[in-house]
Order: sequence, then C-alpha cells, then structure tokens
Amino acid sequence: MAIKDVLRSKRFLLHLVLMVVATFVLFWVGLKLLDVYTRHGTGYVVPDYSGMLPSEIGQMAGSDMFHIVVSDSVYDNSRQGGIVIDQEPKPGSEVKRNRTIHLTIISTQQEMVPLPDLGNTMRSARSQLEAHGLRLGEVIEVKGEFVGLLQRAFYMGREIDRGEMLPRGATVDIEVMVDERFDEEEELEELDEEEIWHGSNDLTE
Repeated sequence: MAIKDVLRSKRFLLHLVLMVVATFVLFWVGLKLLDVYTRHGTGYVVPDYSGMLPSEIGQMAGSDMFHIVVSDSVYDNSRQGGIVIDQEPKPGSEVKRNRTIHLTIISTQQEMVPLPDLGNTMRSARSQLEAHGLRLGEVIEVKGEFVGLLQRAFYMGREIDRGEMLPRGATVDIEVMVDERFDEEEELEELDEEEIWHGSNDLTE
C-alpha cells in the first residue's frame, strides 16, 4: 500500500485523533496535579505577631499553618525581653501553607562586643569606639612627654585591654597625655599621630 493511501486510510486518521486527544488529556491531568501540589489559589493571611512571645504564638489557632522561626534578636532594655518586634513576611501578607515566618525578637541578654584597637590618639579612639557600638566617655589628662598620646582605657573605673568583651553601647574612658610644661588645657581633638611623632622627635633632638 502506498504511503498516500496509508495517510488517507480511516485507521490512520483514527489513530491520529486518538493521539491528539490522549496528549490533551495528559496535559490537562498534569496541570491539575501541579495545581493540587502547589495548592494554587489557596492562600493564608499572615497574622500580626508584634508584641507576642514565641510561646504564645505556638498556642494561637492556625499557627500550625506556618513554620515559625526566630531568626534574629536585638537588645533593648526599655522593652520586654523575648517579644516580637518584626516579622517577615509582614502581617496581612497572603502565603501558602507551611510558609516559614521569620521573627525578630527583643533579646533577653545584652549584646557584647570586643574592645577594638583604639590607636594612639583621642581622635582614633573615638572613631574606633563608635565603629564598634561603644561610646567615648571621660578623657583623663595626665602629664607626659608625648602630647595627645593615648595611654590607657577604662570601663567603670577598671582598666581594660584590647579584645575585652563589653556591652554594646558601653562608655569607655581614656587616659591621654598633656604637655607637662604647661598647665593650660590642650586642644586634644586636633592632635593626631603625626603631631605625636613630631613631639617625640623634638624631645630627642
């Protein structure tokens, strides 16, 4: 039988129609299965967890629809420890079931930071302290050969060394040299490492 006759035969046309129908049915079934798997069109509104404790969230009705995770914390001694202050996704968002909700809470323990290398001057000390979440407190002046040279650092009256852990936001006092030849107060903010170096050279010449 010639190819032309085969293409015109009823059996071939029937098979062709069946193949097209079968392809369409499989495609339709696949879409339905995908829709069921992804729960397309089924969304849940994220509640507002602000001001709540994680333990309270677990007792809420419908909390089992989401996966609740505490992913971050910040220290604030003016607020109750452990409460939620932020969340992602935000309240009112529509999400799928079992979506992970990331919470930020108030830490019950103050964050600690290491005392950085303060350098040799008050200017560098102030810069390094601020960069690490600490504050410059009292500047204690002591007479010495090298004007503006940073001597020591103190926290709550106790001498501290580089790398020692301090509460974030703590105030650090520093001890700085002033000119032993004069009683009038020096403008320490204007002194830098170059001036200290020149001062040391003048004394050694």
